[in-house]
Amino acid sequence: MTGLCGLAIYDLVHPAPEAEPPAQLAQVRSYFALCVVALLVGVPAFYLLARHGELPPPPPQASLQALAEKLVRPDSHVAGNPQAAVTVVEFGDFECPTCAQEEQTAREIRSEYGNRIRFVFRQFPLSHIHLFAERAAEASECAAEQGKFWEGVDEIYAQQSDLSESGLKRDGAELGLDQARFNQCLTSGSMASRIQQDVADGKALGVSGTPTFFIGQKRFVGALPAQEFSQLIDQELASRGMTMAPPVEPPPTPASPKPKNPSAPGRVSQRQAAGKTGTEPQRPLTGLLGTSPSGFFSGFQDSGTACSEAEAAKRQPTLIGTQELRALLNGTPPPLFVDVRPAKDFAAGKIPGAINLPADEMERRWSSLPKDRVIVLYESGHSSGDICAASRAAGRILLEQGFAFDHVKVYQDGLAGWEKSGLSANK
Repeated sequence: MTGLCGLAIYDLVHPAPEAEPPAQLAQVRSYFALCVVALLVGVPAFYLLARHGELPPPPPQASLQALAEKLVRPDSHVAGNPQAAVTVVEFGDFECPTCAQEEQTAREIRSEYGNRIRFVFRQFPLSHIHLFAERAAEASECAAEQGKFWEGVDEIYAQQSDLSESGLKRDGAELGLDQARFNQCLTSGSMASRIQQDVADGKALGVSGTPTFFIGQKRFVGALPAQEFSQLIDQELASRGMTMAPPVEPPPTPASPKPKNPSAPGRVSQRQAAGKTGTEPQRPLTGLLGTSPSGFFSGFQDSGTACSEAEAAKRQPTLIGTQELRALLNGTPPPLFVDVRPAKDFAAGKIPGAINLPADEMERRWSSLPKDRVIVLYESGHSSGDICAASRAAGRILLEQGFAFDHVKVYQDGLAGWEKSGLSANK
């Protein structure tokens, strides 16, 4: 079509001398043949381009045999009652921000249902997109070797901003483990085969992103709010002829881990909500064997920041260091700094002139950013772990929303790099 348009313009600018009628008829025939060729090529091309970028279909439901053989292994990590009629299985990734947020709900569910369910954790590190997830999974298995798997889960998620090897060894010390034994286990990579077994089982069951939950034989992808989580478990219990126990005040739990992750919001369980109102709240459920419709970071699960292997194949924003940033600062107009951390962290310190747009709000607030300026996304930069995962995720959203590739940058040195560089003194 572009070629035809070009020929038409050329014909207008350089008109040919009027031809004899036979020649005109031949010319019309040639134009007609050219149009037919264009349609034969253009229509299939348009169809293929229109289909390009469609979301892949959800993975098929796992067979009953696969569920029986691969959902829970004899050596899987179990909380609650190993003989319970209802099993809840989570496939998680320690570097996935959604998993870290959802862990608070999972902990609440384990406490709320106690021995009425069997709660199982399976490893599913998304190594293509989360650089430290595999080692973090191995660290949790090394903690399990000393009888502290669930404590290790809490500690690693709480310290998610630093999953480097030194950070994981620090976590081991915080847990009071035999440090020499833990360090040797982590350094040797002896738990890698166990991790890969979990990953292989997950893929056989249709797991492709995290967190993924199986409640009974039903699969749910993404974060589940506490109310919905409870409702789904109650439905599964009811289907097995088990009545829901009346709500009781849980005993104090002084050993509960302190919330080191400042971005983790508080959640209210279904039973807590029922206790306040006197009636059990009802919420329509969607996502059976599919995607959960809501929850913290729900935009992440549905778009550019999902914890899934498919994210690794998406167009990634450009990572820049302090040297490249210096060059950008000399441009006109100067870049717009966007701090993707939670508002509380932003208030404690920021790059001068930066605005705050937390990563979990990028999906619904991206339109507030200008498309005609260079956007520089950044985080704290204070750890030795994967310090710009949220910035990269936010950048993917901007690229998907039509921002120019050369206008979306991720400053990987973060606020710490800015403070060390002396750039503040020059601006």
